[in-house]
Amino acid sequence: MSETPLPEDSRPSGGSNFGKFAGAGMQMLAIIGLSTWLGVWLDGHFHTSPWATVVLSLLGIFAALYQVIRAVSEK
Repeated sequence: MSETPLPEDSRPSGGSNFGKFAGAGMQMLAIIGLSTWLGVWLDGHFHTSPWATVVLSLLGIFAALYQVIRAVSEK
C-alpha cells in the first residue's frame, strides 16, 4: 500500500518554527549586545558614564522585543 505525499500546505512545520524562533532569539541577542557595547564605548569616549549605556541598553531591549513580537505575529 503506497502513501500519497502530502501537499506542501498540509505538511507539519515544526522544524521551520524552531528555526524561526531560534533566529529571533539570536537577533534579539545581537541587537541588545551591540546596543549595550555601543553605549559602553560612548561612555568611555565621552566620559558620560553610565548614561549612554543605560539609554542604549533600554533602546536595544525595546527594539529587540519589537522585532520578536513582529516576527511572532506574522504568519
